[in-house]
Amino acid sequence: MEGETRSSRGSSRKLSLEQIAAMTSATINKIHFSNARERLRNGTTVTYHDCTAAGYGWLLPGWVAEERRVQSGRIYRYYYDPNGSFYESQQKVLEFLEQFWGIIVLDT
Repeated sequence: MEGETRSSRGSSRKLSLEQIAAMTSATINKIHFSNARERLRNGTTVTYHDCTAAGYGWLLPGWVAEERRVQSGRIYRYYYDPNGSFYESQQKVLEFLEQFWGIIVLDT
Protein backbone atom coordinates (compact mmCIF):
# COMPACT_ATOMS: atom_id res chain seq x y z
CA MET A 1 0.00 0.00 0.00
CA GLU A 2 1.34 3.45 -0.85
CA GLY A 3 0.36 6.93 0.29
CA GLU A 4 -0.53 9.57 -2.25
CA THR A 5 0.10 13.29 -2.01
CA ARG A 6 -1.07 16.04 -4.34
CA SER A 7 0.84 19.16 -5.22
CA SER A 8 -0.75 22.57 -5.74
CA ARG A 9 -0.89 21.85 -9.47
CA GLY A 10 -3.07 18.80 -8.98
CA SER A 11 -0.47 16.25 -10.03
CA SER A 12 0.07 13.36 -7.67
CA ARG A 13 3.07 11.36 -6.61
CA LYS A 14 3.14 8.24 -4.55
CA LEU A 15 5.19 7.77 -1.44
CA SER A 16 6.49 4.34 -0.61
CA LEU A 17 5.85 2.77 2.78
CA GLU A 18 9.57 3.20 3.49
CA GLN A 19 9.35 6.95 2.82
CA ILE A 20 6.27 7.26 5.03
CA ALA A 21 7.96 5.20 7.78
CA ALA A 22 11.03 7.47 7.64
CA MET A 23 8.85 10.56 7.94
CA THR A 24 6.93 9.02 10.85
CA SER A 25 10.15 8.03 12.60
CA ALA A 26 11.53 11.57 12.25
CA THR A 27 8.38 13.03 13.80
CA ILE A 28 8.45 10.54 16.69
CA ASN A 29 12.10 11.44 17.35
CA LYS A 30 11.12 15.12 17.57
CA ILE A 31 8.28 14.24 19.96
CA HIS A 32 10.63 12.27 22.21
CA PHE A 33 13.22 15.06 22.17
CA SER A 34 10.71 17.79 23.06
CA ASN A 35 8.96 15.64 25.70
CA ALA A 36 12.13 14.24 27.27
CA ARG A 37 11.32 15.61 30.72
CA GLU A 38 7.68 14.56 30.69
CA ARG A 39 6.97 11.54 32.87
CA LEU A 40 4.16 9.12 32.28
CA ARG A 41 2.25 7.70 35.21
CA ASN A 42 2.73 4.07 36.14
CA GLY A 43 0.63 1.78 33.99
CA THR A 44 0.39 4.23 31.06
CA THR A 45 1.22 2.79 27.65
CA VAL A 46 1.92 4.85 24.55
CA THR A 47 1.45 3.81 20.93
CA TYR A 48 2.04 5.85 17.77
CA HIS A 49 0.06 5.70 14.53
CA ASP A 50 0.60 7.24 11.11
CA CYS A 51 -1.43 7.50 7.91
CA THR A 52 -0.93 3.77 7.21
CA ALA A 53 -2.69 2.68 10.43
CA ALA A 54 -6.35 1.70 10.44
CA GLY A 55 -8.48 4.68 11.43
CA TYR A 56 -5.72 7.19 10.76
CA GLY A 57 -5.71 7.29 6.95
CA TRP A 58 -6.82 10.93 7.12
CA LEU A 59 -3.41 11.97 8.54
CA LEU A 60 -0.89 13.38 6.08
CA PRO A 61 2.48 11.64 5.71
CA GLY A 62 4.78 12.66 8.56
CA TRP A 63 1.91 13.42 10.94
CA VAL A 64 1.61 11.15 13.99
CA ALA A 65 -1.22 10.25 16.35
CA GLU A 66 -0.18 9.30 19.88
CA GLU A 67 -2.50 7.14 21.98
CA ARG A 68 -1.93 7.07 25.70
CA ARG A 69 -3.81 4.35 27.56
CA VAL A 70 -3.94 4.99 31.29
CA GLN A 71 -4.39 2.36 33.95
CA SER A 72 -8.18 2.86 34.06
CA GLY A 73 -8.35 1.94 30.35
CA ARG A 74 -9.15 5.42 29.11
CA ILE A 75 -7.36 6.44 25.90
CA TYR A 76 -6.07 9.96 25.31
CA ARG A 77 -5.21 10.88 21.72
CA TYR A 78 -2.78 13.60 20.73
CA TYR A 79 -1.52 14.60 17.30
CA TYR A 80 1.81 15.95 16.07
CA ASP A 81 2.84 17.51 12.76
CA PRO A 82 6.20 16.78 11.08
CA ASN A 83 7.79 19.65 13.06
CA GLY A 84 6.74 18.03 16.34
CA SER A 85 4.04 20.63 17.07
CA PHE A 86 1.27 19.36 19.35
CA TYR A 87 -2.48 19.31 18.61
CA GLU A 88 -4.91 18.25 21.30
CA SER A 89 -7.65 16.86 19.06
CA GLN A 90 -8.48 15.66 15.56
CA GLN A 91 -10.64 18.75 15.16
CA LYS A 92 -7.64 21.02 15.86
CA VAL A 93 -5.60 19.17 13.21
CA LEU A 94 -8.39 19.51 10.65
CA GLU A 95 -8.76 23.24 11.44
CA PHE A 96 -5.00 23.74 11.02
CA LEU A 97 -4.93 21.89 7.69
CA GLU A 98 -7.80 23.97 6.36
CA GLN A 99 -6.57 27.33 7.67
CA PHE A 100 -2.90 27.11 6.76
CA TRP A 101 -2.75 24.64 3.88
CA GLY A 102 -6.21 24.97 2.36
CA ILE A 103 -6.81 21.24 2.80
CA ILE A 104 -10.32 20.09 3.64
CA VAL A 105 -10.59 16.47 4.77
CA LEU A 106 -13.96 15.05 3.76
CA ASP A 107 -13.71 11.52 5.16
CA THR A 108 -12.11 10.88 8.56
